[in-house]
Amino acid sequence: MITDEFSDPARRPVFPPAQTWDAMEMAFGGSLPHHGMPPDELLTLVEDKLLPAAGNPNHPGLMAYVLTASQPFAALMEALVAAIKLRPTTWKNQPASCHIETTVVRWLGEMVGFSDDAAGYLTTGGSWANMVAMAVARVRKAGWDVRAEGLHGHPPLAAYVSTEAHSCIDRSAELLGIGANSLRKVPVDAHFRIRIDVLDNMIRADLNAGYKPFCLIGHAGTVNTGAIDPLDTLADLATQYEMWFHVDGAYGAFAALAPQTRPLFAGLERADSLTIDPHKWLNTPFEAGCILTKRWDDLGDTFSLIPPYLRAAMGEEHNQYEYGFELSRTDRALKVWLALNQHGVDCYRDLVANHLSLAQYLAELVRQADDFELVSTPVLSICCFRFVPPELTPGDEAVETYLNELNHDIEMSLMQDGRALVSGTELNHKRVLRACIASHPTTQAHVEQALTLLQAHGRELHRKKGGPR
Repeated sequence: MITDEFSDPARRPVFPPAQTWDAMEMAFGGSLPHHGMPPDELLTLVEDKLLPAAGNPNHPGLMAYVLTASQPFAALMEALVAAIKLRPTTWKNQPASCHIETTVVRWLGEMVGFSDDAAGYLTTGGSWANMVAMAVARVRKAGWDVRAEGLHGHPPLAAYVSTEAHSCIDRSAELLGIGANSLRKVPVDAHFRIRIDVLDNMIRADLNAGYKPFCLIGHAGTVNTGAIDPLDTLADLATQYEMWFHVDGAYGAFAALAPQTRPLFAGLERADSLTIDPHKWLNTPFEAGCILTKRWDDLGDTFSLIPPYLRAAMGEEHNQYEYGFELSRTDRALKVWLALNQHGVDCYRDLVANHLSLAQYLAELVRQADDFELVSTPVLSICCFRFVPPELTPGDEAVETYLNELNHDIEMSLMQDGRALVSGTELNHKRVLRACIASHPTTQAHVEQALTLLQAHGRELHRKKGGPR
């Protein structure tokens, strides 16, 4: 099955056909099993029932969310990791796994210009990494011993991020006790970047109201449009107001590899922490998110129960579990280490540059078409656009309502088509189609096919709907 998935990645639709709860219950539910099944029967069940009900991230037509295909070699090695329960816990028990993780975080920091000697921790993904960053920021910048005293009885904390932030930032504020109401959402400019003037005013207002600004979050490629905040300016503000400066680069930070986009990341090296996800643009299997910091003590002082002076006395015994919340966790770094060693940074630089070019190519196709409207010019590899029948004039309320419904339906229709997949989002109250090109099998031909399919679905749906009422 695994060989088939990689040898013919388009053999299954990119998005699974609609399934009912009853069908899934019949296949995978039922009573607790008291007697075992032979492995060959279980494999048949997986092949006949699970695969047809699973999305296909290896499909070359996948341009949705920030999902990417898996590297075959790294994926196969995940079986070894599971077989021997490889885990980066203590140095005495797992010296190779601990050292591989420290090597991977150092390499990732060097790749994107964050630091040549980064500390870090491999997480499930960007959501967990961003929450770790906010936990570290809380310890470093609250102004009191948060781990011992908690938040009660102290000035309320405030964090700042643009309205384009991923929802995990909201959840992190809630789970860490900061509260969603203390997460300040800063408006963005016409290019979906955080507005510095509004941000500065919000910080000043919070200081006057007795809040403690502790964390400023910038974006190195938002998930909606790939927008990059002015990181250098944000670093200045973080320094001025003594805040922790975190950058969410889960999707976009790897674009710092490409010469044409590297200048956009000026200031990234000044961040205190960075979220970066190898399972996105590096195309490694899940789970491979990562939080990077400049110092190991940033993580150790947040999670370790061993005093710093004893940590230092351990010498070469680097116990990786001391730098995160989890104790029992699988090795997430080996697949990244394997992928980087197999392909090399130059290969990934070319991959990223190619995806940047494909996004620009898609944008040009959209500009040339008479029934598409480019809504956001690609900064990285995300292109946002919408289907607009040429006889309609956007701007009218009834027309805009119809276009929002139409583009939503186009997105849903393409899902069931199975030959390509883009996702949708909302920009300036417009429902748009969003193509994110980050998967290694995707070529120019797949980009052309996706737009052709969207156009065909759009025209057919518009014919059936008949236009605004």
